[in-house]
Amino acid sequence: MTSLFRHIGAVASALFCASILAGCSGTTDPVLETAQTPMMLGDSAADRVVSLQTRTMLAGLACGAQWNDPQAFSRYASFTVRNAEIIRHSQRELAERMGGLSEFDQMHTRISNGESMRMLNMGDAAYCSEMRMPFYTAVSLEPDELTRRSVVAEIKSN
Repeated sequence: MTSLFRHIGAVASALFCASILAGCSGTTDPVLETAQTPMMLGDSAADRVVSLQTRTMLAGLACGAQWNDPQAFSRYASFTVRNAEIIRHSQRELAERMGGLSEFDQMHTRISNGESMRMLNMGDAAYCSEMRMPFYTAVSLEPDELTRRSVVAEIKSN
């Protein structure tokens, strides 16, 4: 549990990205809506990317054992390496909009903590069950797929 909270800032970023990707589509997705918290900023592409990255990170850290997948976090790490340019650009865009990196980091921590609390309230089994399909869909995304609206709809329908 201690190691999970050490990575909470990264977890918050992934969660924030998921909510941002949800805003790319005209229809709402109950799966992605579950990760949205009052602390999430908006529905720009940058917001969705940061949210997805944060949410995917937490699921990768917390759910590997539930999914019987010891490589879950490695899958997340590969996703971030493949999509690093898009993720960094999205984080910079949010930091500029918020007034600086410090403000972005504070928001990211709040988002991560909010998703961690959601997981604790739901229980590991329920949270990991809900996050399984969105996680594996997200970690399979290539950079061109991450930016396409059709992928957002696909993630939402899962």
